[in-house]
Amino acid sequence: MSNSQNIKPLKIKELFKSNDVYIIPIYQRNYTWGKGQVEQLIQDILDFSEINKDKIYYIGTLVVYERKENNSTIYETIDGQQRLTTLSILLSVLNFNFKPILSYESRETSNKTFEAIYNKVQDKESDIFKDVDNYNTTMKNAYETIKSSLNKIKEAQLQLFKDYLLNYVEILRVSVPPDTDLNHYFEIMNNRGEQLEKHEVLKSKMLSIFKEKEKERKVFTKIWDACSDMSRYVQYGFSTNERDIFFSKNWNKLNLNNFDDILKNFELKESENNTEQNDNTLESIISKEDKIKIQLDEEKKVSERFTSPINFQNFLLHVLRIQVMNSEFKEDITLDDKRLINSFNKFINHEDFVKEFSFNLLKLRFLFDNYIIKRDYNENKEDGKWSLLKAYKYEYKPNNQKSVQYSNSFGDENNEQSNKQIIMILSMFHVSNPSMIYKHWLSGVLNYLYQQNINDIKADEYIDYLEDLAKKFFERYISNNEIDYREIIFSSNEIDYSEICPKKLDNGTNVENFIFNYLDYLLWKRYPNEIKDFSFTFKSSVEHVYPQHPKDGQKELPSEILNSFGNLCLISASKNSALSNYQPIAKKEHYSNTSYDSLKQKLMMQKADSWNEDEIKVHQEDMINILIEDLKSY
Repeated sequence: MSNSQNIKPLKIKELFKSNDVYIIPIYQRNYTWGKGQVEQLIQDILDFSEINKDKIYYIGTLVVYERKENNSTIYETIDGQQRLTTLSILLSVLNFNFKPILSYESRETSNKTFEAIYNKVQDKESDIFKDVDNYNTTMKNAYETIKSSLNKIKEAQLQLFKDYLLNYVEILRVSVPPDTDLNHYFEIMNNRGEQLEKHEVLKSKMLSIFKEKEKERKVFTKIWDACSDMSRYVQYGFSTNERDIFFSKNWNKLNLNNFDDILKNFELKESENNTEQNDNTLESIISKEDKIKIQLDEEKKVSERFTSPINFQNFLLHVLRIQVMNSEFKEDITLDDKRLINSFNKFINHEDFVKEFSFNLLKLRFLFDNYIIKRDYNENKEDGKWSLLKAYKYEYKPNNQKSVQYSNSFGDENNEQSNKQIIMILSMFHVSNPSMIYKHWLSGVLNYLYQQNINDIKADEYIDYLEDLAKKFFERYISNNEIDYREIIFSSNEIDYSEICPKKLDNGTNVENFIFNYLDYLLWKRYPNEIKDFSFTFKSSVEHVYPQHPKDGQKELPSEILNSFGNLCLISASKNSALSNYQPIAKKEHYSNTSYDSLKQKLMMQKADSWNEDEIKVHQEDMINILIEDLKSY
């Protein structure tokens, strides 16, 4: 088979209108894409189509093995299953007229789930899984995510999106040679090395601005490399002596004001380091080796203990966004890391801008480490917990040994509850927006911290800001006039109460996750003693407490009651699939042996014995009153 036959570019319309058959072999893992990945796919295509209407958008590769069966060809999919499955569901929801090209080998549940999506979407049934006893939960969630994402796109724009998807989005089908050892090939595909990261390319471009200025390049590289590892506190990216320059002797302050300030102090310390290096006695060498070992052990513990809510490429975009919006440019920056280099290209032609960015990178990373939540696996190795901690270096006598401890960012007795409250509202924001491209709240929070005295962040003022930001996000979702995120996070506009429309909460499974989580935060504040152990987790499934299709001939509720906010709560997808058609009393019994996913759900389960239209209306009124009252306290 020639190379030209091996590789074939296919437009999405061409791919799905063909008579080709694709099968997912048994050795492949199940479909695994979550909400963030599905939303990202749709958003990437939508964004590209708006900027490049007549250009091809390359969506990736589809690696296949051509199996001959009964004089026909079946394409055994080696790589590209996740993308192909998502596209199949997306086209079904878009009501594109195509014959299914995809099936799953020895996976009847997956086949039935896709069959339900394909067939019943065409019939416009409200619950396509009504007659499916056992379905693939991940595929069902992808279907619901796609529906929700498309509902947010205006009708005229949606048609343009569909046309672009069919005619300009292209996938590259690559056929492996007939004599390929598939097991070996699959192993290689799953263990292949990473290409050069975009942020490494960007680093090189920015370094080139300094040309022959070796000291500037050295300082820039130090800062960049230290900030690039998001699994540890930024202090660990510097040597012991360098930490004294950047963060004071206790690591808890950033006292330098700009890049040139860092450069000047760095030069002084370098000369001291050169003097120290001349001390080559056996005692000093052993002492240095011991210090290095202690340092490396400590770094390993930290990198294993904490995980960041975002990656470095996304963090770079937040820093750029804040710098640009606080400059004369006033130009908003997308948080899409696939556009990382293009986003920077316009601004990094000048040395002053790169110097400023380098310092802002360090400053914002220091603020990020101290005042943005991390997942802490120190006590709970399996699941971890949300934490808000500062790194603090201290000496303990008599032998003047140095160590590092982590204490609450707002750690004294008066602020302990404040620390907890900040963790709650930050985790509320984070789990409501799992995709990094939608973490606009983080830009807002980092911008607020950027404006403060970096070494004197006040807990009460920080809470006030976070709660005001949450109110603006809530207003955005229930307002007749949807406010742009840029206005929310970079302006001081007040809430327009005339535009608020609580009826937007009666939208069934299309209600934003943020609204449910925000209500849980308000309930947590209202009843702190009753729900001490509650914490926010990633939940993506909107549950009808009174079921859409009750079992055993139970009464069905009118649609306006069934889909009202009073009958809805946010729970994990697995629990939704397991309990979806059971009566509230049966769901309550299930939760007697486990924890509730949300506080709203807990309140609803307290009334499960008598959960009917009247109880739903009362609960609806109570919850909306809590939300609106809080909004008007702004």
